[in-house]
This record gives sequence, structure tokens and C-alpha cells, in this order.
Amino acid sequence: MGNKSQTGLIGFIYKNKITLLLIVILFALVKQNIIDNNFPEVVIDKEHALNQIKMNNENLENDNAALQNKIGSYTQEDLNLIESKARFKYGLVKEGEIFFKINKAIETEPLTGNVDATL
Repeated sequence: MGNKSQTGLIGFIYKNKITLLLIVILFALVKQNIIDNNFPEVVIDKEHALNQIKMNNENLENDNAALQNKIGSYTQEDLNLIESKARFKYGLVKEGEIFFKINKAIETEPLTGNVDATL
């Protein structure tokens, strides 16, 4: 068997094939991440969006705490008034209650007959 040494460009590629493959992969990743996906700006934009969401969440938590304090300061009379308004406006019913809704009133003629009649 002859041990032929390849020279020139073919020999260089043959000797450094793994290195060249890794360089091609590196360039592909750099192109994809930096050029195509706009890498650093995307991360910065996402951080800004997360910070905005965190601020909104904090504001909502503060609003919820204020509303909880307001609800806690109501007296039983105020709560009964709120409950009756909600029952009337939205037709809310407590558990175990039966709700009857009357759509229209039916007019009847007065009974004529014996005045002495009793029920």
C-alpha cells in the first residue's frame, strides 16, 4: 500500500476537515442569531416588556390591596345594602333560595257576586 501525501488545497481540507466544519457551523450560528434574529436588541426589548409587565402587576396588586381595605372598612349595614342592590340589579340568588321571575301581570276582572261571601 502506498501512503500518498496529498498536497495543496485538497490536502489542507483533508487534514483540517473537523476545524473547517466547526468554522462553517460557527458562521451559520452567528448569521442566524445576530443578522437574522437581531440578537442583542431582541433580548433588550424582551427585558423592557418584562419590566413593564412587572410594573403593571405591582400596580394591580396595590389596587387590589386598596380595594380589599375598602371592602374591609364596610359595616354590615353597607354590605347588606350592596347585597340588596346586586340582588335587584343582577338577579343574584343565595344558595338554597328559589327565584321566581314574573314576566307580566295578568289582570283579572273583579268578582261580582254575593257581598256576604267570605273566604
